[in-house]
Amino acid sequence: MTRPDLDERHRRILTFVVESHVTRAEPVGSQYVRAAYHLSISPATIRNAMQQLEERGFLGHPHTSAGRVPTEAGYRYYVDELMRPEPIPKATRRTVSEAIGPVPETGNPIPAEILHVLARASRQLALVLIQDSAERVVERVDVVGLEGGLLVLALRETTGRVATSSWKPERPPDGATLRQAQRRIQEALPIRGAEEATALAARARRESPAAGAAAGAALAADLLERIARLMEAAGPPAVRIDGADNIASQPEFQSPASLRPLVSLLAEREPMARALEATAEFGRARVSIGRENGAGALRNCSIVGMRVEARGVQGLLGVMGPVRMPYRRLVSLVSYVGERLAEAR
Repeated sequence: MTRPDLDERHRRILTFVVESHVTRAEPVGSQYVRAAYHLSISPATIRNAMQQLEERGFLGHPHTSAGRVPTEAGYRYYVDELMRPEPIPKATRRTVSEAIGPVPETGNPIPAEILHVLARASRQLALVLIQDSAERVVERVDVVGLEGGLLVLALRETTGRVATSSWKPERPPDGATLRQAQRRIQEALPIRGAEEATALAARARRESPAAGAAAGAALAADLLERIARLMEAAGPPAVRIDGADNIASQPEFQSPASLRPLVSLLAEREPMARALEATAEFGRARVSIGRENGAGALRNCSIVGMRVEARGVQGLLGVMGPVRMPYRRLVSLVSYVGERLAEAR
């Protein structure tokens, strides 16, 4: 659908109303617009322009107030056509750089500290999601024998994901057998995908190990089969959040009717992950507003998201807040953090 064109006066007044409502969280009247932005035109002229913007679907008119508020369409036009991103303060740049630091050769490309910095700087809910790569790659395996014959297997993938399994074999291995099995697996690392783990297990069972090493080979095969099952059972990556108190304290979520769906959303998180994935693109921060995010509590939220890639591992980051969101500042912030992560070494 073609977006309607607005003349300069309507563009300016829509910008004023959006930015005033974002700041004050109250309906905006013509007298306030005239005084706050030092306009020389009369309040009647401003009211007439606001009425025309309402008729075109960009502003709404709460029945309890003479002022107006932006609609989702108004916010969308503002973001796409009118908004000028804010510069990033030097202090924020320094904090982001310190939080990112050098990116490790393997592991999570979005450090945990950056999530906290993003929440604090945005004053919204910060979201981070590490996506699965085309193949799951195990970079570390640890096996520990506990009292009573219990074995614990822990693996770590290059995405930073950790999975564990514990069981009690009929014949608990001695220390030498455990070390032989673990050494055999360490030599096979990295293990690229469940199929490779299964193939390595089959090879360990087929081979005729040297005398005294048969038990270690058999245990290695058992461990590799468990590694394969752990990799196959892995669900979609979970979205990590920080700053839940930021979004819960917004005026839009103070009533029980609006707060309950938000609390459920923060607990479930999968809808947020889907919305973030649908929003984010490489190279730039993208904004999704209200109903563009889906149903439920997401209808009352906006997301500014971006895809990033560091050392071949893809992730998404963003912020979520009410539709009445400071888009100028948040688009700049998310873009800057994403660009810095992509450049980090």
